[in-house]
Amino acid sequence: MRCERLRRWPLGDLAKSVRLRPRRLSALCVAVLVVPILNAGGQARAGEAEAASPGGREGAVVVEGAGTVEGELLWGEGHRYQGGLKEGRMHGRGTHTAPDGEVYAGDFVDGRRHGRGVLRFPNGDVYEGDFRNSAMTGNGRLTWSNGDVYEGDFVNGVREGKGVLTRQLGGTYVGGFSGDQRHGLGHYRWRDGTLYKGYFRSGSLDGSGVKRSPDGTLSFETWNDGQLTAAVTVEAVERCILTIEGKAWMFNDDTCINGLAHGEGLAVALDGTAYIPNGRFILGNIVRGEVRSVELDEFP
Repeated sequence: MRCERLRRWPLGDLAKSVRLRPRRLSALCVAVLVVPILNAGGQARAGEAEAASPGGREGAVVVEGAGTVEGELLWGEGHRYQGGLKEGRMHGRGTHTAPDGEVYAGDFVDGRRHGRGVLRFPNGDVYEGDFRNSAMTGNGRLTWSNGDVYEGDFVNGVREGKGVLTRQLGGTYVGGFSGDQRHGLGHYRWRDGTLYKGYFRSGSLDGSGVKRSPDGTLSFETWNDGQLTAAVTVEAVERCILTIEGKAWMFNDDTCINGLAHGEGLAVALDGTAYIPNGRFILGNIVRGEVRSVELDEFP
């Protein structure tokens, strides 16, 4: 038995038409009609609407099948959905087009965007990646209409975790994100090749880091909310030799003894990979201090 039918009901703004193409149905292909209603959060839910039935009586209009069906739904002021339906909800693979031009194509579970999909915004931005409970959550790629690209972690629609941000006009950031901003340890490369490895807070350079110029010069810098507050060239100091785990470090203090690091203060690895903000050294040996790496040990 071929079970494909088109139902049209005078539902006003609720729905214009429902077209069902059942995939797995029992002997009764379609028992009643189901129309999903989108709430303010974009979640589809099973709903009932009063409408004039074919027999002329008022009644609830519901669609139901003994499995997942393929269908097309039109409702509201321009909402359109094409794809899988199950128990009155968008389910499986489908495409939803909103009245403002926003288009989502991908996985649905129980009326929500859930799984993998592509979301195209009216302004031209495009997100490709994971969705959970209708929100961009997981790993994804966001391309802005101006050409900027972010690829990495998302939580509830904002960048959160680790990612790579590439500016169309030049500049690339690799590192931590929080609250949709660069945050934590990160690496930023300018268009001219200058590379900074250090800390960010709320989108700005904040804390300490090492900058390598295109000519190879290293400098240790301290920043406060995007403002440079201190900088010192990283270079060997022969009268204050310091070696930690086979690696040469820079230390400079008037208290050095016999050409060995001696005293308290800042030490920076000559290869620019780490620093000790406030260490204590005795005759070339570290006796106190925290080694802070500016390398990204694990990054996808």
